[in-house]
Amino acid sequence: MRDGAEIPLRPKTFAVLDHLVENSARLVSKDELFSVVWPDLAVTDDTLVQSVGELRRALGEDGPRLIRTVPRRGYRLDCAVSPLAVPASDDAPNSIAEREPNEAPKPAVGASPAAPGRRRWGAAKRAAVVLTVLLVAGLIAIGVASGWRAFIGSEPAARAGAEKPTIAVLPFADLSGDNSRAYLTDGLTQDLIDALGRFSELTVMSWNAVLPYRGQPASPGAVSRALAVRYQVEGSVRRSGNSVRVDSRLIDAAGKVLWSARFDSAAADLFSLQDKIAAEIAGTFAIRVTRAEQQRAYDKPPKNLEAHDLVLRARPALQRPERGSVAAARALLRRAIEIDPNSPAAYAGLAESYYIAVSMGWAEDPMRFLGSAAEAAAKALDLDDSDVRAHVVLGRIGIFYHRYAEALDEMDRAIAINPNDAHALAGRGNALMWMGQTDNAIAALEAAQHLDPDLGPLDRFALSLAYYLKGRYSAAIEQARLNLRKTAGANFSRVVLAAADAKADRSDDAARIVSEIRRLDPTFDPQQFGSKFLSPADLANLRDGLRKAGLLSSPPAPPHGAE
Repeated sequence: MRDGAEIPLRPKTFAVLDHLVENSARLVSKDELFSVVWPDLAVTDDTLVQSVGELRRALGEDGPRLIRTVPRRGYRLDCAVSPLAVPASDDAPNSIAEREPNEAPKPAVGASPAAPGRRRWGAAKRAAVVLTVLLVAGLIAIGVASGWRAFIGSEPAARAGAEKPTIAVLPFADLSGDNSRAYLTDGLTQDLIDALGRFSELTVMSWNAVLPYRGQPASPGAVSRALAVRYQVEGSVRRSGNSVRVDSRLIDAAGKVLWSARFDSAAADLFSLQDKIAAEIAGTFAIRVTRAEQQRAYDKPPKNLEAHDLVLRARPALQRPERGSVAAARALLRRAIEIDPNSPAAYAGLAESYYIAVSMGWAEDPMRFLGSAAEAAAKALDLDDSDVRAHVVLGRIGIFYHRYAEALDEMDRAIAINPNDAHALAGRGNALMWMGQTDNAIAALEAAQHLDPDLGPLDRFALSLAYYLKGRYSAAIEQARLNLRKTAGANFSRVVLAAADAKADRSDDAARIVSEIRRLDPTFDPQQFGSKFLSPADLANLRDGLRKAGLLSSPPAPPHGAE
């Protein structure tokens, strides 16, 4: 039950929760869950991932926090569990604790199964404990809805049903006069965007969305209209020797200053300032903030500034990848790891560099690169399981291997940590599109595009293909053309463009694009294109467009008279 409503669970999903509750605060391996819940059955990882995803949705907003994924190992129920009182019976034991903590029952060899009464009591106890977990999740949801005011202060709650405040954090100006170190100021801006993005009641534009304003002053009204935001954060950084001064202010579309502050600190503390700034800005809106969001907003600053400096220098290449720059970024990130082997940001960036090389066709050995990406992402999560980039990379790898339920689980965990992360939202849209949930895919991809108008080539391809599947051929053509203007090597968008042109009865345009595809990619196999679809109807829809465009031969007609 939650909020008075019954929460339906499939029997196997309930069995997973039952076992996690019985072993709360302990890592439960996938193999253990398979043996307990699906004994003597051969099931895939996707089956377990779907059950865990169902549980997290049933547990509400804090589901991803309550049931934690430990990459490549298993799951852990991360909350205190205590059984509810159960009516006594003649068969019930006198004490709840019949054995030492964590000690499993040890039936005597040859002993008969437990008596029916004892079995009923054990099942009732487990059901009561599971109910306790669900009730706690319900209380958490109520606490989120009410803003945890009893815990975090007495500011007035946001108006019920009010639109989320939309914010653009403009690139901070570097007033130090050393252009070679400007990336440090960019890094502060990006980290502030990430810190603010973790508050679920704020909508925060991505770094790519605000990057055009770096060194290009614009009026608050112009920024508001261009980015469709109501508020802007602007500021400056001035370094002098071992000290740093950060000035920041929050303004509305009319230029009215709503908050401003000046922070003076040692240069070594620069990257702890974004947490303070983010918390003060969030407080200005009197938004409803959960305990988890409060904790996430105060992430630990980097311990080794030399290593973090290398991570910041690598970031631009990962945000706007080119083959040479991504390879150079990978070298920087390896050096960062040599200096600080416990830097989750360095491992997450390294994972991203390997995945980008595969996705863009630059990897000499794609399978080896994907293995290295997965290994680095898993290491990042071992060090910090709230690293959004690492979750997104693992999700992208899941999509590559057609493990869509697993990919969706990783993307949902990333979104739970940072609801404003455009990469996670776009990754979720990718997975949903291949799974056949096209409407939901478009919603996720459009939300990502709102936060980051400069979507990556794979994400813009996914959006154009999703539009095509829904018969929105003009929108599909627009996105495919935009993708090709931004990334000339995105040949996969030419295929969608040809199919959409053909379906829109633009035969001349379709023929021209088909000619380009054959010239640029003579090994293109139309039978393989779209083979990742789980929905046969989606695959048939795409192949119909490829046939109309002339990329795919029509199947031979059956002999005359054949049935």
